[in-house]
Amino acid sequence: MDVDLSTLTPLVAALHLPFVTVDLAQRDDGLWRVVELGDGQVSDRPTTISPHAFVAALLAGR
Repeated sequence: MDVDLSTLTPLVAALHLPFVTVDLAQRDDGLWRVVELGDGQVSDRPTTISPHAFVAALLAGR
C-alpha cells in the first residue's frame, strides 16, 4: 500500500526531534489521518479511558 507522505514529512521534520513515530490510519473514504505522533517512547491509552470510549472517539472523527 503506497502512502503519500509529502505533506506530512516537512511537518514532522519541523518538530526537530531526534526520534519520531507517527501512526496513521486509513479512513473509509481512502484518506489517511494521523492517529498518534510521539517522540519514540512507548505510550498507551490512559487507564482512565475505557477501550470502548477510545475507539468511539476515533470512529467519531471519520
